[in-house]
Amino acid sequence: MTISFKALCPICQSVKLFACKDDFFSSRDELQAKDCPYGFCVTRERALAAVIRKEYKPDILIALKIHEAAPANRGMSIWLKKNCPRYIQSGYFPNKQFGDLIGNLRNENLESQTFLDGQFDLVIHLDVLEHLFQPFEALREIYRTLAPDGKCIFSVPTEHGLFDSIQVAFARADGTVEISGTPEYHGNPQDENARALVTWKYGYNLPLLISRETKFDVEVRRFQSRRASAAGFMTEIYILSK
Repeated sequence: MTISFKALCPICQSVKLFACKDDFFSSRDELQAKDCPYGFCVTRERALAAVIRKEYKPDILIALKIHEAAPANRGMSIWLKKNCPRYIQSGYFPNKQFGDLIGNLRNENLESQTFLDGQFDLVIHLDVLEHLFQPFEALREIYRTLAPDGKCIFSVPTEHGLFDSIQVAFARADGTVEISGTPEYHGNPQDENARALVTWKYGYNLPLLISRETKFDVEVRRFQSRRASAAGFMTEIYILSK
């Protein structure tokens, strides 16, 4: 079922014509507008933007201290960089000094960050948590770096039909990685020639795990929304409140 519709893009705030070959299975990655001014953003980026714009009025948003981990050079990442003067991007370069700038990215290990306590109002990341060996340690670190009433808003693939989240790759003390089952890799926004190993498969119980492992309050929103130009599977956006 081919779909085509006009909607106000939650990123650029302009009416665009969105199209895709179906309204679900292809929509996560292929529902796009041909004249997108922000690098052909995809569904999860617009879903994240829709949530951010519901949580913060425009004048508040542009004044926030924001940290985005592993940004892609498109979508909401570009908009935030252009419009929010206190927006910081971080990447992961394990062979470099943490806390230093590598190009435009601050080098950070999300599981052991160099940021100060209470430094940010908002922390965001898109499809990052499934590549961390210790995701809940990273979320505890994010909690530490957030100011009172701060939020962490992110997307992560939530496997349909899976209840219990499963770790599928493990970092050993000797530096090796043990993989359970067939290894899976995703793209790496820092290097288009590199691949990022999937370490966790997240299921329906992820909000429960987050609430048990951290001090965050957890909310999840799923999108099948033409108004937000966001549709398909794995469109969950997690909202963690301090």
